[in-house]
Amino acid sequence: MCGMYLCACLWLFFVINCVIFFYADNVPELCAMKSYYHIFTKGLVGDLIFRDREDYIAGMNYVAICVHQSFVRMLAFVLMSNHFHFVVYAEAHEAEQFINLYKNLISRYVTLKYGVRKLLYKVKTTCASVDITDEGLKRLIAYVLNNPVNAGVNCMPQSYEWGSGRCYFSNIDYYQDSLPVTRLGVREACTKLKSKIRLSEKYYINTQGYIEPSSYVDVRFVEDHFRRAKSFEYFLSVSHRKTNFGALVFSDMLLKSMLDEIIEKRYDANSLDEMEPEEIRSVVMEFRKQFGCTAKQIARIFNLSLDAAVDIIG
Repeated sequence: MCGMYLCACLWLFFVINCVIFFYADNVPELCAMKSYYHIFTKGLVGDLIFRDREDYIAGMNYVAICVHQSFVRMLAFVLMSNHFHFVVYAEAHEAEQFINLYKNLISRYVTLKYGVRKLLYKVKTTCASVDITDEGLKRLIAYVLNNPVNAGVNCMPQSYEWGSGRCYFSNIDYYQDSLPVTRLGVREACTKLKSKIRLSEKYYINTQGYIEPSSYVDVRFVEDHFRRAKSFEYFLSVSHRKTNFGALVFSDMLLKSMLDEIIEKRYDANSLDEMEPEEIRSVVMEFRKQFGCTAKQIARIFNLSLDAAVDIIG
């Protein structure tokens, strides 16, 4: 009896190991769980990530490339001058792969264009799992899309170009003047996308030179989650801080271009490094008076520490 019992146990052990061996390389790990993640960086204080339109276009295209490479499901995102936010559905390692690849691409781009090395390596990045109960996901998406509103750059998330805000509940056909990126030649695609990575035919590039966000953002899921446009608009309205829309707010990109022009034409210099401290102080106070720049905005535009900016404007 004991011998039969032992044989049965050995046979069962053998069968279980055969099953494990056979399926180990053929199915995903059962323990690998997907979740909703809010990925974001802390805002740079004394510098900008995106300084001009070309930078934003590159940033938009890198989002598409990173979605393609990491297999995350992009739900919403926004690019600000000194930080960015993403809402994704993915496994933890996929979310980390996405943001690490994005930071690497942006850092390489900034290094090649501006000579600033490892811009984002020192920036704290958070990849936080989201509790979707109690309308948590709706509130998060609304918060992310409202970043330009809270910064005073735009009155509505739907009118901000550098994100996914204009994709949802829209009657505008953004594909009308776009074409599949696969129709571009290899050299043209590399030039426009600032990358050698080839995207599939589902990615459409518009006349502005960047991949349409609706090509890779799961618009249908977000719209189904909010159910109605009124619900979407409600969460947008309650998530933003009260903003004084009577006061005109100038974007970092516009002020940076104005500063570069002043440096060149008024001081015959190529950068702030070639100017005297008193000259810089004079321009800072001019921007403070004419454009109402905050200390944080002064720090970003003039590449100053926050303490130095506060010390100048008082």
